[in-house]
Amino acid sequence: MMSRSSPGRMGIISGRGMSRPSPRRSSATSTAIATEEGHRESTSPYTGARLRSSGLIMAPRIATALKQLRKTTNRAISAPRTSLRRLWRAVRAVRGFGRGMLGYPAAWFGLFRPRDELAAAVAELLVVGFYGANARSLSARLLARQVQRGQVGGVFFVNQNIGTIDELADLIRLFRAGGNQPLIAIDHEGGVVQRLTPAHGVRRLPAARTVAETLSPTAARQLYAKAGRELAALGFNINLGPVLDVDDPENPVIGRPKRSYGTDPERIAAYAESFAGGFASAGILCAAKHFPGHGRSTSDSHSGVVDISARWTEAELEPFSRLFVSPDVPAIVMTGHLCLERLAPDGRPATVSAPIVTDLLRQKLGYRGGVMTDDVDMDAIRHLMSREEAVVQALAAGNDLIMIKNLFGYDPLLPERVVRWVRKAIARGVLTEAQITAAVARVRAIRRQAWQDRA
Repeated sequence: MMSRSSPGRMGIISGRGMSRPSPRRSSATSTAIATEEGHRESTSPYTGARLRSSGLIMAPRIATALKQLRKTTNRAISAPRTSLRRLWRAVRAVRGFGRGMLGYPAAWFGLFRPRDELAAAVAELLVVGFYGANARSLSARLLARQVQRGQVGGVFFVNQNIGTIDELADLIRLFRAGGNQPLIAIDHEGGVVQRLTPAHGVRRLPAARTVAETLSPTAARQLYAKAGRELAALGFNINLGPVLDVDDPENPVIGRPKRSYGTDPERIAAYAESFAGGFASAGILCAAKHFPGHGRSTSDSHSGVVDISARWTEAELEPFSRLFVSPDVPAIVMTGHLCLERLAPDGRPATVSAPIVTDLLRQKLGYRGGVMTDDVDMDAIRHLMSREEAVVQALAAGNDLIMIKNLFGYDPLLPERVVRWVRKAIARGVLTEAQITAAVARVRAIRRQAWQDRA
């Protein structure tokens, strides 16, 4: 495995094809994307789900709720209390009706609006986080409904979402209900980047550097296959790993936590192949990260802008290029929020840079799988641009899946807003329908692979 022929270190980004592309332009949104109106029903080619109007769905629910409201209010007013107390109880009944019926009012009503084909397509590209660690969380319940209604295509878990094993099981059942086959992702690298513990029926994995120092690639594959079966048993289908970054012990976010397999690109690729192949054997797809290489950075993109221009070399691409010609090519590559002047002279992070995502990753390195952003709510992006700019620019750059933790500045209306942002970007010529269509096709291939042979 270690001697497999692969692209050399030099010349990966040299030569033609790396010039900055001219801004994309398109005609106004074509008639192929039409808005569903009134009370008619339609079948979307993007989801195959029937699109129903708000009136048809909300009427019986509102009628039931109003009936309960009348009963509660009448009981409150007829109770043998003082007039002021009776009035206060009636007010509380009305207020409780509003809270219980609507939750986050606009968001809940948004669940029942008719949607068009573009909205259904954009939904497939969203991987969204939530508040809470159990199925009673209003944020989790709303996100689950958005998944069930085809407004969000995937969810991902962070530390604050991990409760007991029963709470975790309830959450995953909540997200899987409805048959829409969401992508359900979590970080499960090993070492310090592992959300699940033995309390969840999951063994602790060693850090990447420890694995490379103590196990052969074959033994590592067996280790990761067992871990994959544990994740699959819980209901996950995406693992946000392996790390393909070149090791630097002084790197605060990769090197010090031992998240890299080493300094030799061939060795890194061999163990990353074991990681991706082992998890894939259990039905868990992997997202190799952080393209184009986070290993020699001196700061953490969770905390601010990371500029790797002074230390980055082409050797950091070699683990990726080697893995792309292996039998266990990962289903997804995750882009990092890394500024690299040599590749993106405009100063944009790799996540939102077409020269890096499209020209380098797809065209030069020939990667044909899905491309996912790192969380666009991280400070490295939030300090540079708005959430709208991040989403639109990431899609324009060539990403297929947009990861949004949605904890900082929590927005229950996020899916609807993203659709509006994309629609506006298409009208301005910043995005094209063809880009969205191509991204949806790649994401559907990932979804089919993630859900094959699963109930």
